[in-house]
Amino acid sequence: MAEDFQDLQEFLDRKNHEALNAVKQTPLANVLFGKDRDDEKKILKSDSDEQLLITVNFNTVVKLKAIQITAPTDCGPSSVKLFVNPGNLDFDGAEDEDGTQEIELKPDDLKSGAKPIRLKFVKFQKVSNLSIFVPGNHDEAEETIIQSIRFFGPSPIIEGSKPSLAQQKAASQGDWLN
Repeated sequence: MAEDFQDLQEFLDRKNHEALNAVKQTPLANVLFGKDRDDEKKILKSDSDEQLLITVNFNTVVKLKAIQITAPTDCGPSSVKLFVNPGNLDFDGAEDEDGTQEIELKPDDLKSGAKPIRLKFVKFQKVSNLSIFVPGNHDEAEETIIQSIRFFGPSPIIEGSKPSLAQQKAASQGDWLN
């Protein structure tokens, strides 16, 4: 990514995220935070079928420029539908509603070290939370597996400004959670 954009992991809310239809032994935190998201054994795996509905919250409003999803090329997502600040979204809504952006993922897009996928930047300007709907995978297998999810954008912290109380608290919690 360009120098003015960064991995926004530090701005993810560590306590307020969920993955619907995920195996309990493979929590979403595995693919979002710290060293676990680079460990190929720490994954997020769908449970009863190939679909996943992931919701992540940010501890401040962010602008998203790109997303990177790492997964096995056979059972990784074949596409994702992104929803910005969707409110309460369930599987029926995710399937039926138009997302903010739909992305077709080729197997090469899922490989470790693949280039992040650019988003329609004008549609991702004021993101408090993001839902990611995964309708299926490349081999149409019963399980979809994700190894890591990364979000990229400009830093929401303006040089010389004082971080908000929420940002200070999140940073303090993040220090001892890693």
